Amino acid sequence: MRKLLHLYTKLEERLLIASLVFTVVLIFVQVIMRYVFNNSLSWSEELARYIFIWQIWLGTGVGIRLKEQIRVGILAKKLSQTGAKLLNAVALIILLMFCIFLVINGYQLVMKIAGRNALSTALKIPLSYVYLSLPFSSAITSLYLIDQLVELFKPAKETEGGTI
Repeated sequence: MRKLLHLYTKLEERLLIASLVFTVVLIFVQVIMRYVFNNSLSWSEELARYIFIWQIWLGTGVGIRLKEQIRVGILAKKLSQTGAKLLNAVALIILLMFCIFLVINGYQLVMKIAGRNALSTALKIPLSYVYLSLPFSSAITSLYLIDQLVELFKPAKETEGGTI
């Protein structure tokens, strides 16, 4: 699983960088079109918004993978190493449960929207593609959380001089 996550991570990083560059260029072109040529692109704002939604949801997985989620560390500092590890595990499990909730309910939402054949206003793409960012990202985030939980409870590796 870890190798598959690593491959996905590389793809995700490239996708996020490319989408950011594309969005900046798209908005720049829109500004030039509007203020220089007095003619704006009718679809650029909508596309930029949908790309931004995907960037945000994919970015949550990146934040979890890098262990950059918001934490209150004051209690963990007062606990023993074992207590802090258990507190971290409880926090990760609660976050995992929330992500699973988002996967299930996000999938149901996507299916409802797909069933209505809802299309975006300017681009005329199915809105289910936009809403798919929620369950997809939450599923990936869940995998990162499971990986962190497994890592948290792995025994310390033994070396010649003791434990690492």
